[in-house]
Amino acid sequence: MADNKPIATLALNPAIDLSYLVSELVPFRKTKARHARYDCGGNAVNVARALKKLGKAAHTCCILAGESGTMLKHLLAQEGIIPESITVEGETRVNSTIQQRRPPAEYKISGVAPENISADEIATITKRFLKLAGDGYGVLTGSLPNGVPQDIYARLSAQLRDQGARVVIDTKDDMLLSALKTRPYLIKPNVYELEITSGKALPTVEAIAGQARQLQQGGVANVCVSMGAEGAVFVNDDDSYYAPAPKIRVMCSVGAGDAMVAGLLAALVDGLPAEEVLLQGLACGSGAVTQPGTMLFDPEQLDSLKEGLEVTRLGI
Repeated sequence: MADNKPIATLALNPAIDLSYLVSELVPFRKTKARHARYDCGGNAVNVARALKKLGKAAHTCCILAGESGTMLKHLLAQEGIIPESITVEGETRVNSTIQQRRPPAEYKISGVAPENISADEIATITKRFLKLAGDGYGVLTGSLPNGVPQDIYARLSAQLRDQGARVVIDTKDDMLLSALKTRPYLIKPNVYELEITSGKALPTVEAIAGQARQLQQGGVANVCVSMGAEGAVFVNDDDSYYAPAPKIRVMCSVGAGDAMVAGLLAALVDGLPAEEVLLQGLACGSGAVTQPGTMLFDPEQLDSLKEGLEVTRLGI
């Protein structure tokens, strides 16, 4: 049965994603782009965009700055998203991705975020986020601007839990380790990020599932480990599951992880069985990779991406 409680995402460091398609990059030569596009960007923004494609409305709380922030707000409006935002000094960052045709390569540049965001400004946007999440779902993901405490996700996760909300966290390194202590509802590390939690290599699906099970037994309700082209592992209190990724033609990888988070969350909100949760997450992430820039996925392609994928119960 679907849960109609609110969903809110927090984007403390959103971006405009500028992507170029080029034939070849040549040092010290001007390269003409074959195609260029501007998209909304930043992990939490992308999760909200993907949720909307899946028919799930999410409050998008973000910090905007300068002319680029105005442009990001306009781009969001074109997708039917009116963000709950505050404006600070500086400029919203502009990220760049260059897709090279030959030899195939992808280059990514993370832009410069606004500096000196005050504690009062952070408190204002996080207070709005907590209120909009209510006793529903709060999504915490994405990089932090300079000066924002690294434990902010852990603190917000604890506050969300205290008010009865379920917490979704997609982050890495120390930010992930500290957030795990707050027992979030869903996390989606990749294999490397999962290895950080274990302190050792995880070379097999079984080893990955075993470490994910340890996190689940430590209080994380749902753990999905993305394995790139190899697929994903999903662990909940019932069992552990593995499914391969669909065979696709890669266009751009930006936003794929965010699309996967949205797919997983939407399926969990709808009360779908674990196998369907895993398949929807894989389909959304894989679908995003087939699109240019940060266009994310086409909802009409999701069923075809799931076709032929077999979910294996691992019993771990």
